[in-house]
Amino acid sequence: MASYASVDDLRAAIGVSNRKEDPFLSNMLDGATKSINRFCQRPDGFIADSDASVRYYVGNGLPWIRIDECTSITAVAVKSAASDTTYTSWSVPTTNLAGDGDYYAFAGDPRRPDLNPIALVRPYAWLMVDPNSAYSVFLSGVYALRQGFRPTRTVRQSTPTIQVTATWGYATAVPDSIQLACTMQAARWYKRLQGTMADSLANPEFGRVTYLQSLDPDIKHLLVDGRFIARQIG
Repeated sequence: MASYASVDDLRAAIGVSNRKEDPFLSNMLDGATKSINRFCQRPDGFIADSDASVRYYVGNGLPWIRIDECTSITAVAVKSAASDTTYTSWSVPTTNLAGDGDYYAFAGDPRRPDLNPIALVRPYAWLMVDPNSAYSVFLSGVYALRQGFRPTRTVRQSTPTIQVTATWGYATAVPDSIQLACTMQAARWYKRLQGTMADSLANPEFGRVTYLQSLDPDIKHLLVDGRFIARQIG
């Protein structure tokens, strides 16, 4: 996975012109990138896949369903019954919101949908049944079974009923705030190396010890305030 910032960005931030340290600076950027991904709960990073792939979801019986973040959707197929083994392809709109397909994608909230997401800022995260569609809901994948000797109780289970083909990921390019956070964190690590990379830094002026963390607090605030933390489905 490529770093979210370049060595040139980092060199400018720390005021270093000597290129002999470039391999070392590159490693620091890699470390900052991984730390940002962990904090944001994005093991695959922010950059969307270049090729579309299939993911499966359990339907909820509603006219909308939350999916993983993606930058484009190429196909949607839904089972006609939870027990089916095949999926029925829904009509693909010529463009999102064209009204000539069975679904459209949006961001935000299903009751107040953001119908104009920006690829670098707000990826698609929901599907909604188009009002002109022959379908009304995404079939629920929840079904009940009787369990036990002379069955005395009902057990509910879920099965995938929706198949979505999309380019999964947050954005097609690194968001500016993520590039800035990566550069800032790597720069601070570099400066701390000049203080022997201690686990804590003493501040004699204020008579206190500052303990270091994986990401600096203000960088965490940048990620939280920018809403870059991935929401989990389930």
